[in-house]
Amino acid sequence: METPEVNDAPSRILISRRDFLKASALLSSLIMLDFPRIQKLAAETLKQGRVNLIWFEAQDCAGDTIALIEGDAPDLVQVLVGENPAIGPGRVRVVYHETIMPEWGESAIEYLRKAERGELDPYVLVLEGSFPDEDVAAKSNGWWFSLGEEGGRVVTGNEWVRRLLKRAVAVVCVGTCSSYGGIVTSQVLESGGYAADGWSPTGAFGFFDDPVKGIKGAVSRWEEAKPFKNFIEGKGGVQVSPTSDVRPAIAVPGCPANGNAILRVLGHLILAADGILPLPKLDSYWRPLYIYGNTVHEQCPRAGFYAAGDFRVNPGDNDPKCLFQVGCKGPVSNCPWNKVGWIEGIGGPTRTGGVCIGCTMPGFPDKFEPFYKPLQAPALPDVTTLAATLAGAAVAGLAAGYAVSESAKKKKEE
Repeated sequence: METPEVNDAPSRILISRRDFLKASALLSSLIMLDFPRIQKLAAETLKQGRVNLIWFEAQDCAGDTIALIEGDAPDLVQVLVGENPAIGPGRVRVVYHETIMPEWGESAIEYLRKAERGELDPYVLVLEGSFPDEDVAAKSNGWWFSLGEEGGRVVTGNEWVRRLLKRAVAVVCVGTCSSYGGIVTSQVLESGGYAADGWSPTGAFGFFDDPVKGIKGAVSRWEEAKPFKNFIEGKGGVQVSPTSDVRPAIAVPGCPANGNAILRVLGHLILAADGILPLPKLDSYWRPLYIYGNTVHEQCPRAGFYAAGDFRVNPGDNDPKCLFQVGCKGPVSNCPWNKVGWIEGIGGPTRTGGVCIGCTMPGFPDKFEPFYKPLQAPALPDVTTLAATLAGAAVAGLAAGYAVSESAKKKKEE
């Protein structure tokens, strides 16, 4: 009979030999990108009720929810929407998602109250959409976003998120809006000055700081987000626990985020919350490296045309040439979907003739507009990323290709 290891150190996870071997196999699956296997185990974890998911929508268009449903990993999707007959009635562990849950009104809000009381521990909090600055709305005795009432008092969406953060073992931000603010933070100029005395009409912000726009996120504004701020700043040891002072937060940006990316990260976090897997390695924008570790340009099927200096002239031209000169932001953006496809290997902007608009990045969309205006110069990838994907000669080819293109362009103008 197997028994768990006994260890009094609070920073260590107690794990049996069987679970250790299981985790080792799962880590191998991660390295080999065997995500279907990971998702199946995550689905089992949800079905057994060991981890709950609370999916909270704020200022959003539900695009990330739609992308999730479009994901082609049915085991986890069926669990999320409650259509897997193996689960049985009443055993779906996505306890709150206003778009897909059958309950509504006070019956739905009661799940949030249960979470606040600790009755749904442990739970992963999934955030979709940005958050409005309610201080701006309060100037005119109003609010931007409310969800129910208590004692005749309107409860704002921001207040609910702050309540839920207190016991969430981890946070997953799906989409660029919840991650960094996204489209809802777009700068809007009204007569007499910028809207809302700030950047956007609602003074919107994401969960993480947007270092490009200079907008502070929820982690820097709300005291309840301090454990996740500690995680970002690397303070102390991480524990996936509702009472830990250092809890993980992960961004899965995109406009919308890719459904499979959401599923992979949720699957990973569910297993981490259950003590089976370690947390994924993240980049400087808190995104999983195994998804966002390379630029669009590095993985683009049109990259050879860039190296040859062969560029598309007009955005709608029907040719396979590089899209850099018609505005593609691939050299400064990170995601793999132009390589692996959007749904079942099909789609992806540059694969289908559209430019990358930088939608997975902080600063989107303002700092990447106009979408069809070229970058000032090709931005080469980070050295660490580059070393893993391209040889030095290929890097030289990129720069040479750009130089040849610019030379040809000047001759044509002359």
